[in-house]
Amino acid sequence: MRIWLEKIHLDLKVNWKLSRNQTTFKENYLVFLETPQGVFRSEVAPNIRYGETPESIYFQFETWEKNTDVAGILSIEKLNEALGKTALHHSLRFGIESAFISSLAAREGKSLVDFLSLPPLVPAATSFSMPIIPVGEIEDYLRPISRFQSLKIKVDAQIAEDMLKEISRHTSVKLRVDANEGWKDFDAFMRFEEQIKHMNIELVEQPFPSSMNEEYRELKKTTSFKLLADESIEDVGDFSELAKQFHAVNIKLMKTGSLLKARELLLAAKKHQMEAMMGCMIETTVGISYGMLFNSLVNYVDLDGFLLIKDEPFKLVNEDNGILKIV
Repeated sequence: MRIWLEKIHLDLKVNWKLSRNQTTFKENYLVFLETPQGVFRSEVAPNIRYGETPESIYFQFETWEKNTDVAGILSIEKLNEALGKTALHHSLRFGIESAFISSLAAREGKSLVDFLSLPPLVPAATSFSMPIIPVGEIEDYLRPISRFQSLKIKVDAQIAEDMLKEISRHTSVKLRVDANEGWKDFDAFMRFEEQIKHMNIELVEQPFPSSMNEEYRELKKTTSFKLLADESIEDVGDFSELAKQFHAVNIKLMKTGSLLKARELLLAAKKHQMEAMMGCMIETTVGISYGMLFNSLVNYVDLDGFLLIKDEPFKLVNEDNGILKIV
């Protein structure tokens, strides 16, 4: 039994600009696990927001592999024990864990859905994402994606109002406003909300930094929109507190670091009467196919990361008229 990483360079279709950074490519890793049952594959998509880089991912992986009896990981208990011995970035932990869970499921002759005790796999409508772009380019960006039922709009405090006004001129679909912690001032955000309250806004995602807990508590009391937590929840979530700040949570496998933890967080959200989204980083369909496992447990799906990649190489997920299905 052996495990290894292979770096994959992914050119993007657009300049992917958020409130905190921008890029025209991503460097992810594929995880390969060779066992008697076959070779199993997963993905690692580093995110700089969480201090992850391709270099630190590879360094951590080499350290973990050197200190781990890979051949001895033959159960979930042994897997959790092995993953707990070395500090790992969440995306790397996910890549390793999911490859092993795939092998353990195959060893028992089960599908991943059955092994993880999940509801049946179903197709789902995904939103399509728009980075921060000049207002004059919005019409051209929207034209080829009119088939999607909702749009995920990346904004910052400076250009958000102008972007949303222009988008609303050209489409009537539901808008999911993703601020990526772009506002630092409560009153400024409330002025922004007043300007967009007549638009078809489905969700507003993480307008303030995750540290602004008091502002989120106040915002939930006063906003007319549904608030979605992203950066405020990673691999651990205090749902008694999250429920005071948000209406819903965005679960991403690269952020939780675990298929098992994602399932746990989604069930906890439901217990606290919160809605949930299954989101993603910019990933190939290798990573996206794992996110698809949870479609039956969530209210919203945002698994379009592979659609932002030029010439996505694996084609494990098909998108047809905005609907995703495992191939």
